[in-house]
Amino acid sequence: EELSVTAVRTSHYPQSQAFIDACDALGLLVFTEIPGWQHIGDEAWKEQAVQNTREMVLQYRNHPSIVLWGVRINESQDDDPFYTATNQVAHELDPSRPTSGVRFIEKSSLLEDVYAFNDFSHTGQNAGAKPRDKVTTDSKKAFLISEHNGHMFPTKAFDPWWKRQEQALRHAAVLNAAMKSGGHAGCFGWCMFDYPTHKDFGSGDRVCYHGVMDAFRNPKLAAAMYHSQGDDRPVLEVGSPMAIGDYAGGDIGSVYLFTNADEVRLYKNDQYVTSFRESAYEALPHGPIAVDDIVGQLLETEEGFDKAKAEMLRECLLAAKKYGLANLPLKDKARMGLAMTLFGMTFEDGVQLYNKYIGNWGNRVISWRYDALKDGEVVASRTCCPSTRLHLEAKVSHDHLIEGDTYDMALIRLRIADEFGNTASYAQLPLRLVLTGPAELVGPTVAVAEGGCTGTLIRTTGGEGPVHLTVVGKNMEPIELDLTVTKRGEPQ
Repeated sequence: EELSVTAVRTSHYPQSQAFIDACDALGLLVFTEIPGWQHIGDEAWKEQAVQNTREMVLQYRNHPSIVLWGVRINESQDDDPFYTATNQVAHELDPSRPTSGVRFIEKSSLLEDVYAFNDFSHTGQNAGAKPRDKVTTDSKKAFLISEHNGHMFPTKAFDPWWKRQEQALRHAAVLNAAMKSGGHAGCFGWCMFDYPTHKDFGSGDRVCYHGVMDAFRNPKLAAAMYHSQGDDRPVLEVGSPMAIGDYAGGDIGSVYLFTNADEVRLYKNDQYVTSFRESAYEALPHGPIAVDDIVGQLLETEEGFDKAKAEMLRECLLAAKKYGLANLPLKDKARMGLAMTLFGMTFEDGVQLYNKYIGNWGNRVISWRYDALKDGEVVASRTCCPSTRLHLEAKVSHDHLIEGDTYDMALIRLRIADEFGNTASYAQLPLRLVLTGPAELVGPTVAVAEGGCTGTLIRTTGGEGPVHLTVVGKNMEPIELDLTVTKRGEPQ
């Protein structure tokens, strides 16, 4: 629900029945696979893999969420006799569902029903995805991207805003290219959340930061890109804090909006600037929208310039913002010179306008407000402004835990937010966790927020009754959370 996605790939290992049960309940389509990664062993090893295929289908075929059987070892080389056997087993035990196998090989042997390809070709400036005919020779069978992005641009929740925005835009570029091509059945992004890993994919701390969420499922900006593709509830996230201290030379760079609204209106200190509607990611239901104008109507409303003068000067200011005064293209230099001549302006006059509307130096504290409109009504709003107050927020996966054949667990997501409701990404602060009742913390009693977010897990310990969690952070009101533990079979 938080990502507006419709399908999940179990990423080359079968998941627990509880996970598939949840997918059944949510209506989330599942591409599940036999276990393994790249390696193909001897004949005895292959026999076991065929048996794994058999067990996978028998265990999961009664789940309505399963839509695709993965019968190849993830990212392995072609082996026609071996994969003929795994494919045959899956079709014999479940003739109703197609088979596939995840590969990184272009134009490899296709024995399954769907060609699944890990497309990591996008590097930020090139095409979002490879064309179908460059990857597979079979134009009659379905073709999908089984992984994209991931290690091509690892992104931490506490990285600078521009890197978090770039991760979101790279995911958007791949989805846009696949939707636009007409030849892709779908895309599975790598990956949903960060996770502990081995040395090759770790970031010095053996954590893989490929996710669009952190390890506690706190969303990064890329998660908003996915969420904005749905229409279940309003979405509006701004790719930048819009604070000049975050930019080289104080120049607000390329800012993008991630929203499912019809229109977003920008206000500077409550003065209307302009509206944004169009996205360059035209194939997406709701593509990221570039904030390419922070001057808008202000030269008319604030300076009293007539429309023609305001429009010419606005274009000069935006060109200076885009290229810098020292690197202005010849046509923009000519426009600037013409404007100064026509309107009797000095160079100092131009510098003052630039500082006021582009550099924003020397102004009072600036508040940028974005209002998202749907059917003419404001449905969401974001304010970017230097903050003076922080507060804690928490989301609990479920507050009723059931002690049964084994323990139950609840995930607590913790967020430090500013007074405008934005995640305080630079608040790397310790939070103290105090738990009472028949449960225990899985993890430390002091958790440090990364990118303004952290979390914990609570596990039952065999008893029942009320559980209370207090979260304390310096100079913030503590959070008090109440949960309940009961034993299976007893009333809630």
